[in-house]
Amino acid sequence: MTAPKPLRVFHTISGLSGGGLERWLSDIIRLSDPSEVEHRVFVFYPDLGGSPVYYDELVSRGVVQARGSGLWFRLQTGFAALGRTRKSTALQRRLSFVSRGAACLLALPRALRDFKDFRPDLIHAHSGPDILLGILLKARFRRPLVHTVPCLFSQMQAEGLAWLPDFYRRSHHKIDVFSTGEAKTELMGIGVPAEKILYDLGGVDLDESRRTGAARDEAREMILGRLNLPADALLALSAGRLHSSKGHAHAIDVLARLVDELPQLHLLILGEGAERGALERQARQLGVEDRVHLLGFIRDPQAIFEAADVFLRTTILEPENLTFYEAMAAGLPVVGFDTGWPDLIDKVGHGKLVAIQDVASFARAVREIMALPDRGRALGQAGRAYAVDRLSVRSSVDLLTDTYKRLATMNGSSGDHAACG
Repeated sequence: MTAPKPLRVFHTISGLSGGGLERWLSDIIRLSDPSEVEHRVFVFYPDLGGSPVYYDELVSRGVVQARGSGLWFRLQTGFAALGRTRKSTALQRRLSFVSRGAACLLALPRALRDFKDFRPDLIHAHSGPDILLGILLKARFRRPLVHTVPCLFSQMQAEGLAWLPDFYRRSHHKIDVFSTGEAKTELMGIGVPAEKILYDLGGVDLDESRRTGAARDEAREMILGRLNLPADALLALSAGRLHSSKGHAHAIDVLARLVDELPQLHLLILGEGAERGALERQARQLGVEDRVHLLGFIRDPQAIFEAADVFLRTTILEPENLTFYEAMAAGLPVVGFDTGWPDLIDKVGHGKLVAIQDVASFARAVREIMALPDRGRALGQAGRAYAVDRLSVRSSVDLLTDTYKRLATMNGSSGDHAACG
């Protein structure tokens, strides 16, 4: 008996820089069973929003076609960059939507060629403007559509995507499944049926976390040696792209408030982005430039997490993200701002919550944890236990694969790879 052909999933994504969406896409492709799912990625503009850190990896896996070029491609990129700019007035938000739509239409011929060549069973759109392309492809080829909601609605506002929640409200009937984490409540609030929401989005590679955790002392020694720091250094870690919503400036302020009491304290910042220069200037102005280490984007950061003593969750909009989960898996005690959402720090008890943007209270909480005999490692172990039980990225990928199969079966396209005429 002939084995069934793997499902073919056509992914669309704006860029391939070092954000959580891009990492989630990489994990889906890396961890899904190739005998069950075959992937193709259509990327609008690989380096939109930063260095295309996942581009070479996905090219090497044979799932990404060559990037566009020439005047037409630069025109698409210009419209997309304009659409990413933060908008405050109704007119600016409308222009943002128009710019995104124009970029989508300009990319459509390239996407159609790639789609017809791959002949997929379903479509997975991974970020804001991608949903426009995903809906166009679904209408043309009648394939099921999965959409990864990029962030909370408040974050959409900060990212120049203020039009997106209203678009979801008007067009959710055109989307078969919304994949999300914290945005489930918001989606239901604008009328998206609960049965269309897949409440799971990424997680931690626990196998890698276990391997790195078993060699924690070696990881710490390596990081201290790389940064030329003494063996008794205390390492606070802040992670995420260098954007104002991630709050790295607050982390630097916390460090400056603590250096007199904790002279061995250093701050590691993982991530890359447009605010690097501003953060470097802030560190100089506060006199802590020799204690702030901007490490950039690191593809496999588990060793950094294992080497750290405390995780500073300074995000001001989102209570959870992948770096927060990695900190839990590494057994780090966490201090975080209370963003007003249900919070795992409260539920699990692996750290301290403080009022939003209250840097003085944040610094006090870090000081209290560092004053504990074990520097908060017992607190952190509660987070590690929760991560092992609930935050496996492999489980998330398996759940998504089951969703792909269900949609393809309902659509009658499972393994058929029907011609895209």
